[in-house]
Amino acid sequence: MSEVRKVRVAVRSLIDGTEIEREYEGEYLFKDDTHNIAYTDYSGNIITKNALQATDTVMLLHRVGGFSGDMFFDLNSDTVVNYGAFMVCCGFALHTYEYTLTENENGLTIAVRYGLNDGKAEEISGEQTITATYTEENSNE
Repeated sequence: MSEVRKVRVAVRSLIDGTEIEREYEGEYLFKDDTHNIAYTDYSGNIITKNALQATDTVMLLHRVGGFSGDMFFDLNSDTVVNYGAFMVCCGFALHTYEYTLTENENGLTIAVRYGLNDGKAEEISGEQTITATYTEENSNE
């Protein structure tokens, strides 16, 4: 039986050399061979809801709010991303260079390295490491 678990979500992003690290409270559910993580990002007065669905081979990151868009990471194909931030929308080609998902008894870690290209400038390089760690609230299950 699948149960929703509380997790602490640590996100480390590196975009064109600029590093950002944040932590969130979230929820985790494993269902139909898919890891599902949901958390809300409160950055200043901007709220973004994040839903992540990941398997051993692909990941979908869905964001709604201050930042909006879907990013589909797949080593076997390039995808198109329409990404909005602060009422501005941009389209990108997304190429996934590396993707790993590692599980252990404390949770899971997803790492992805990718490139975004809008066809006008040099590729934007990105890396994200997302770690979902089960919290103590789950220890009595």
